[in-house]
Amino acid sequence: MEAIEKGFFYHIYNRGAGKSNLFWTVDDYREFIKKYVYYLYPSVQTFAWCLMSNHFHALIRIRTVEEQTELFRALKDQFETGKFHGKVDPAEKAFIASKQLSHFMNGYTRFINKKRERSGTLIEGPLKRKKIADEKNFNHLVCYIHRNPIHHGVTKTYMDYRYWSYTDYLNNRKSFTEKTPVLQRFGGIDNLLKAHDEFKLNLDFGDNLYLE
Repeated sequence: MEAIEKGFFYHIYNRGAGKSNLFWTVDDYREFIKKYVYYLYPSVQTFAWCLMSNHFHALIRIRTVEEQTELFRALKDQFETGKFHGKVDPAEKAFIASKQLSHFMNGYTRFINKKRERSGTLIEGPLKRKKIADEKNFNHLVCYIHRNPIHHGVTKTYMDYRYWSYTDYLNNRKSFTEKTPVLQRFGGIDNLLKAHDEFKLNLDFGDNLYLE
């Protein structure tokens, strides 16, 4: 698997081992998001995400060391109080995204194993990722990720799901989702919502990454 490089965009995704659940209760979804922000926000930007009962997707960009440092210094008090992982200025010791992703998944696995009195792996192998080649792929993935609950028959419309970034855009909800770059790419919220309504899976895009 290729190394994760700073400054590049990636689609990250995975599912439960043996197609088993990753989430059983509302608290599980909340804990996953809490750990996602704690471990990953210092080193990645997140533009779209969706959590399903047995898998998840996110569209991210790896922050450069300069961006990590700027963020750390701007939010230093929040790092010191433990909202985010790490207390050393990235200018001295930069966050390594692959390690942060590992910390994140290991942390969530420990949470579930303790809560459900289980042991062993929770996800299916290493976290999967694909580098985003260009702007067309980026825009496609925003809609693709948000399409998951409809594709899997969990909901019939974009209005009726809870655990995803679509609501961040629809209601301008405050979250870790970096909405401004996405809205700029689509030309505003109206065009973004229209693109979702018109979205259909492009079979030329590559592997069908909807996870069962």
